[in-house]
Order: sequence, then structure tokens, then C-alpha cells
Amino acid sequence: MILGVDIGGSHITVACIDIDKKEIIKSQLVSVPVDSQGTADDIIDRWVYAIKEAKKGIPPGALEGIGIAIPGPFDYYNGIFAFRMEQKYDALFCMNIKEILVRRLELSDDTLMRFYNDAACFGIGEVWKGKLKNIKRGLAITLGTGFGASFLFHGLPIQSGEDIPKDGELYHVPFKAGIADDYFSTRWFVKKYAELTGETIAGVKELTEAEDKKLITATIFKEFSENLAQFLAPWLLTYEASALVIGGNIANAWNFFYPILKKELEKRKCYTELHRSELQEDAILLGSARLVNDIFYKGLSF
Repeated sequence: MILGVDIGGSHITVACIDIDKKEIIKSQLVSVPVDSQGTADDIIDRWVYAIKEAKKGIPPGALEGIGIAIPGPFDYYNGIFAFRMEQKYDALFCMNIKEILVRRLELSDDTLMRFYNDAACFGIGEVWKGKLKNIKRGLAITLGTGFGASFLFHGLPIQSGEDIPKDGELYHVPFKAGIADDYFSTRWFVKKYAELTGETIAGVKELTEAEDKKLITATIFKEFSENLAQFLAPWLLTYEASALVIGGNIANAWNFFYPILKKELEKRKCYTELHRSELQEDAILLGSARLVNDIFYKGLSF
């Protein structure tokens, strides 16, 4: 049995995963809110609590390893917060998380613990059991509090190459008056809604449920879809991706942006298959569990 871990900006989710069946045991899934701006002790205490709770469902000696998906920048190979993250986990800067967790969880020397980028783990999970299964070249993106991306080639995330952006990510790529992350994340919707109405919303879900603002909602999603097509088309075409899978909270508003996105991509001669992730966070958990496989792990780039 393997523990798959998804560490986000506001939570930690841990699941027991049957690697042979590629199944998450839902009865043993634990999700705990985390204040990413809290103290180091508070953050790590919550992480340890969640992992210990999920670990209770595994018989003694049956834990093969722990795979942890975490946002970057991060020293994934060594498990160290070697870089400062934007607006989260400042208190953990320079800390060796791997050493701390191994000690706090009282893991044996032969229990593996491995880390990798959360967006890449989402893509790995989609290849393993989701919409990118049997796809040679695919792109997986997550749209939520941030914009995550992973270019997949025969199931492995690609971080460099002629047609690949720096570190295999898209959030930092320049777009219009800023970078992609400014336009393809929740904060863009919040900002655009405030510009058009002078009012505030918490996020995309609230926007889609605003029955009295249907015209405003349609206008915002139209602009979002056109921007996303304009940004993605060159990457999809150059990389020759045969499929794109979209996850994250914004993907729950699929019917609000998919028709326009598809139309705008086709206007640019981009006919990549578009899929809404059915796995969502489960893809990240499954992808993190794959890190425990030695052969797969050795094929990853760091």
C-alpha cells in the first residue's frame, strides 16, 4: 500500500492507494485545511497529523512508501524548501521537509518518501488512469488558485526541450500585460468581475451561480476562453499535443467556457482533443503514488 499526498496552498489531502488496482481507498482519505502563512510548527503539525491519520488504515509493515505532490519552486529530489514560494510557506524556507517528516512519522529506513511538482503529478495521474491514457503527447493543465501545466511524453512529464517552456511550466510565460498566471487563475475572475460590477465575489463558483448576472458571467467567460485559446494554441500546435486535459476548480465551470475555447482553438487550426478531468484531485494523488515506483521515478527529470 502507498500513501499519496497532495499539498496545496490551503490544504493537505492524503489517501491510501492500492497501486495494483490503481484505486484510492476513499474510506481512508484524509483532508485537512492548512494556513500556508502560519508558523513552521503549525504547518508541519497539520501535515504530520493528516499523514498519520491516513496511515492508520495500513497494516504494520505494509506501507511501501509515500509520494508527495507539492507546488514549486521546491527541491523535489532532496525534499527541501530551497526556494521561496510566492505567498505561501515562507516559514518553511530552507527547511528539509523530508528529514522532518521521516523523523516525525517514525518511518523505517526502507520506507520511501519522494516529492514532485503537483501539476506534474496531475498529468501523471491522468496518463495512468485518466483522459491521457495511451496518449503519446499530451498537455495537462490545472486552473484554480494558480495555473499549473505539465507536458507529457509517453507518460512522463517533460521539463526541457525545444518546444517546452522553462521547467515544463506555463504559469510564468509572458501574456498580454503580465504572465499567464495572471489571466488563468481565480484571481483574474475576481478582478474582472469587480471591474465590470464594482462588486466582489469569492471565486468562479459564485460567478456561475449568480442568476441575476448572467450577461456579466457570459461576458467574463467569453474573454477568459478567448484568452486561453490565444495562449494555448501555439504550445499545443508546436508540441503536437493530441489531447489536452483540464482540471482544477475552474474546470467545474466547463460548460461556461468549453464551447468558446474549442471554437477559438479551431479558428487557429488547433484541433487538439479537449477533456475535462474526471479524476480532478484524485489524479494528483494517483500521480504522487507513482513516485514510489523505482523504474518510473528514475525516468523523471529534476
